[in-house]
Amino acid sequence: MTHALLRSAARTPLLLCGLFGALTITGCDSEPGASQLGLEVQVVKLATAPDPFQNVGLVVLEMAGDELNAEFRRVLDYAPGVMVDIDDVPFGTNRQLTIEGWTKSATDEPGQLISRGRSEPVEVKEGADAQLLRVLMAQVNTFLPLTDLTTQTAQGLVQGRVGHAVTPTETGEVVISGGGIVTDPAGTWWNHAGFAQLSSSIEAVDTANAFVANRSPLLESRVWHTGTALSSGQLVIAGGYGAAGSPLRSVELYNPPTVLDGTGKPLPPLAVARAGHTATLLNDTSRQILFVGGDAVSPSGQGGGTWELWDPVNGSSGVRPMPDALYRRHHTATTFFLPGRIEPAVLFTGGESDEIVHSTAMLYDSVATTIIGLPAFMPSGARTQHTSTYVPNRNFIYIAGGFTNKGRTQATSNIDVFDISTQTFLPDNGGFRMRSARGGHSATLNPNNTIVVTGGIGDDPPLDGALAPLNSIDVIFEFLDPATGVLRIEVASSISETGQPGAVPLMPQQRFGHRSVALDNGMTLMVGGAAANPAGGLQMVTPLGVYNPL
Repeated sequence: MTHALLRSAARTPLLLCGLFGALTITGCDSEPGASQLGLEVQVVKLATAPDPFQNVGLVVLEMAGDELNAEFRRVLDYAPGVMVDIDDVPFGTNRQLTIEGWTKSATDEPGQLISRGRSEPVEVKEGADAQLLRVLMAQVNTFLPLTDLTTQTAQGLVQGRVGHAVTPTETGEVVISGGGIVTDPAGTWWNHAGFAQLSSSIEAVDTANAFVANRSPLLESRVWHTGTALSSGQLVIAGGYGAAGSPLRSVELYNPPTVLDGTGKPLPPLAVARAGHTATLLNDTSRQILFVGGDAVSPSGQGGGTWELWDPVNGSSGVRPMPDALYRRHHTATTFFLPGRIEPAVLFTGGESDEIVHSTAMLYDSVATTIIGLPAFMPSGARTQHTSTYVPNRNFIYIAGGFTNKGRTQATSNIDVFDISTQTFLPDNGGFRMRSARGGHSATLNPNNTIVVTGGIGDDPPLDGALAPLNSIDVIFEFLDPATGVLRIEVASSISETGQPGAVPLMPQQRFGHRSVALDNGMTLMVGGAAANPAGGLQMVTPLGVYNPL
């Protein structure tokens, strides 16, 4: 780890010293004579990771944020003692600094991207003390252990888990709740029967400093539940399979250490017991949450699956039937916004009942407060435990992978694309698919419209139909084709069609049933999951890892 602290105020040069080990930059106003320090940014590299400055010839600095009326971008030679001016950065919100290391081309332009680091976005207030931010610089397209930026120690879970909830909060925590242990590779880990033990443990990642701490436990052990973040930093944790093996109606409130002494509190129950369901926050002011599916039977004992609206004051508004009258769990729920509306819409895809895997898709309309079935099936057919990722800049939702049968012996590599502008699926993706078939994987949206798909149970090339825990990844990325000037969307994979190493690396360990989240620094954090045990059976994955995409 390299530390050197530099300071800059408005209209004052920014000094890059030593091994570009640390950096400080302001967020001061533009009044003449202003000199107040607003931000201190400390750049950190990990002692256990490849040197992020190897072969770097140029450093690019960019400042982003709300209401910036000019582009703050500087390109400078990488050398000790170089000076760069970043003047008149106004006070404001969401100030975020990106630092990139590039090779230098023959024409002294940026050539190949080597490394990148981003600060967490912050508000810079006039008159406030300077805020120290740590920026983790790392080579792009690499995996790193999540490492405490102060002590340089690798971080891991105390409790390995599957069927857990991983929820990022607006107060800088990633909260890992519940889940359980699976050891039998033939066990049905996607429902209660496959778990050797359930957990009430809660652990939290402090994303600013990259360390993990224990929190007060759940009031009730649960797996395949949901955790929904509120702007207060609290979570609504609901449903799941309980210790008795049945779905739960119970709901509880997670409080961070600074709220209500950090202990959980009971909330009004769901109208129907649910597990493997989805929970979508529709309104943060009223804290209204939409719960869909996961119910074993309807309240009358007949009919199809249900959904309900719930809030922590009034509880449930009552169950309502699904439009296709089918039970479902392990489906996806993806929030997006229709053109011209400020109310969210939610796309539901796939999932399974006790009998079949679904190929249907549905849409929740917040204005009409109802779920409607879409007339078209997903083009690639039925899938469960797949991923669905919204790319706002493209108005697309990518539905990737998934198991195509209930026994988890078949998986798909297909990617279906839902076009929000037409509210239909694109009919022909022209071979747009992942290299590996996978289900029980995870996916995150990262900067530059990049989607990182990790792990799962599936089949790596050359495909033979035999499914196993995976350490491969697929990355959906965009680039401007210099030959045609056309924006292209393609998939990079860990393994080529012939089984040789691909354009992106393998994960350090297998993971399935894990959860991934995109961090504010642009990296993907992978949490939990299970892997094949070399001695036989399965083992829980406790190391926490991050991937720094291109």
